[in-house]
Parts: sequence; C-alpha cells; structure tokens
Amino acid sequence: MTSLRKWRFPILIGSGLIAAGVLFYYSNTHVSSDKTQGAIGQRDVYRDGQVNSADVATPGSAPVATTAILESSEFKSLAKDQAFQELMRNSAFTELSRNSAFVGLLEDKSFQTMTQNLNFAALLRSQALQAALAGSAQQGMIRPELIASLRENSQFAALVNSQAFSNLLQNNMFRQMASNQLFLGLVASNALRSNMAQPAFLALVSQSSFQGALLQGSAAQMMARSRQE
Repeated sequence: MTSLRKWRFPILIGSGLIAAGVLFYYSNTHVSSDKTQGAIGQRDVYRDGQVNSADVATPGSAPVATTAILESSEFKSLAKDQAFQELMRNSAFTELSRNSAFVGLLEDKSFQTMTQNLNFAALLRSQALQAALAGSAQQGMIRPELIASLRENSQFAALVNSQAFSNLLQNNMFRQMASNQLFLGLVASNALRSNMAQPAFLALVSQSSFQGALLQGSAAQMMARSRQE
C-alpha cells in the first residue's frame, strides 16, 4: 500500500504528460490540414484570377497603331492640310471608313483614277449605271445594253470606255458601295477628290495600320491626337 502511494503521483504526472502529448499531436495535425487546404484554396483563387492570353490586348492594337500612324511621314505631311482635315472630320467618311469594302477601294488604283474625273460622281448616280449594277447583283452579270447606253452619252463616254471603269465593274468592293448614298455623296465631294490626288494620302491608305485604325473608327481620334502633339 505504501509502495502504491509512493508511485501514485509519478504515474499521474506521466499519464498527464502522455495525454497532453496526444492532444498536441492531433491538434497540430488538424491545423496543418487546414493550412494545407487553405493554401490549395489560395492557389485555386490565384489561378482563377489569372488573365488568359486571349484577353490581353494584341500588340499593335489601336493605341500603339495610332501612335505609329501619327509618327509616319505621310500623316505628318497631311495633318495640317485643310482638305485632309475636312475629310477626316466628314461624317460620311467616318461612317464609311468602318466598311472594309470602302477602305479597300481607297487603295484601288482604278478607283483612285476615276475619282479625279468630275463626271465620275454623276456617272455613279445615273439611272443606267445603277440599273446595271443592280442587275449584276441579282443576276450575277451586268446588262450590256445598259452599259452601251452610257457609251452613247457624251458626258460619260470617255469614262465608260476607260480601262479604269472596266476594272471597277469587275470589282466586288465597288459593286457593294456603288448604291450606298453616303458613298455617292462622298465621291462628289472636293475633300475626297483632293486627297485622292495626293501621293501622301495614297501612300497612307495603303498602310494596313491606317486601314485598321479606320475600321476601328479612329479617324477622329487620330486628328484629335495630332492637334495635341
């Protein structure tokens, strides 16, 4: 009995230490598991928040491309030209420049040639040409008798017989635009005719960066930025 009393306290103390050790072990294991799950969760959140490469603006998109255009020698030579400023502010040009067919026509050599003739705008508005182009859209061919009637017109004969006009009749972009009222009005304007006679403008409209800016509706933005620089 005396021996039992002698070892009672050491046994109790040892049991307490063992119990504390077990409790500490399980508690530590649970915390580590939570931390691990938290870390995984954090990694998931980070992964979900990453930006896909498809969402990043493509290098050379509007702001960068516009800057390159403004720094080009062609744009600098035109920026202070009144006819160029008038064209870039023209609401019809702004609207049409978002049409790929119109932008493509701007660099077409035959179209550039035809715009220099004052009778070209009148030819586009003529009933015979509009009927011929409408027939080509519906039937896939231009009615020759309508073109023949234009050749008999003293005002249009030289234009209709030109190679440039023949080329345009075969151009799908021209056929798409020829009945567009904004296009017809712009072709009759001095602003377009004057610019189409300038080598700097012709060089500018042949640049893919300028064409892209026009299609994005950046014409007014380019002029505004040019005035700030």
